[in-house]
Amino acid sequence: MGDLTTDIERCLADCSCDKTIASRARNCCEEGRVRETKRALLGERARLVNEMHVRQHGIDAIDYLLNRISTEMQPQRGEQS
Repeated sequence: MGDLTTDIERCLADCSCDKTIASRARNCCEEGRVRETKRALLGERARLVNEMHVRQHGIDAIDYLLNRISTEMQPQRGEQS
């Protein structure tokens, strides 16, 4: 780990965080404003968790369709399932 402000900036860049939010978090950290720094990080965490849930919903829908295809469709001659 390096400097905390640099680590915050790098982490948020890696998470595709909005540059304005990343800058705010970095500035708050540099100024010693713990609550505001945490608030910015928690906001980005919530965004990522929500994004993960949306992606998981899509994965679940595809898995459901794959299961239906396996149970409802008969492979045509020469096709492997």
